[in-house]
Amino acid sequence: MTEKKPVSALWHNYFKQQGGWIEDAAKKCEENLLFKGLSPTVIRWFASKMHPREYRAGENIFHAGDEGAGAILLRTGSIAIRSKGVDLAVIKPGDMFGEVALVDGQARTADAVAIEPCKLVFLLRTDLDDWINSQPKHAGKLLKNLGAMLARRLLECNKSMAKKTSGDISK
Repeated sequence: MTEKKPVSALWHNYFKQQGGWIEDAAKKCEENLLFKGLSPTVIRWFASKMHPREYRAGENIFHAGDEGAGAILLRTGSIAIRSKGVDLAVIKPGDMFGEVALVDGQARTADAVAIEPCKLVFLLRTDLDDWINSQPKHAGKLLKNLGAMLARRLLECNKSMAKKTSGDISK
């Protein structure tokens, strides 16, 4: 009988899976418009390619002007999207933000700041591009959903601007 050698603590911790974040991210993805119509198997595979991060309250996730490398899905906590000190939106668990960066690498237009400790996963544009090339069947659905998300955000912004200007009679 072969005796098992004990695993070095260094190597064990280095390669140790981070307690179920993939399953949690997959569940959040299933509830998100971006992944509508994709099977749980595809969504779980997609979540496994995401990049988990944690932030403390008050910590910046990104700043206006930073390169947009991808979108971010919030797993726990809350995040404020701010521009020039004004809160534009509060992101809650299950919400995705920064999704314009999935289309192009334009600079971020606002700051994202953790309101409370939070866990999130990054969906990098480079990973999405690789996936689109390898899974064109599923990519069409995802890209259609991305268009719907961006259209919804534009509509919300237009409604907000209309409310703000409806009482303002300007030249």
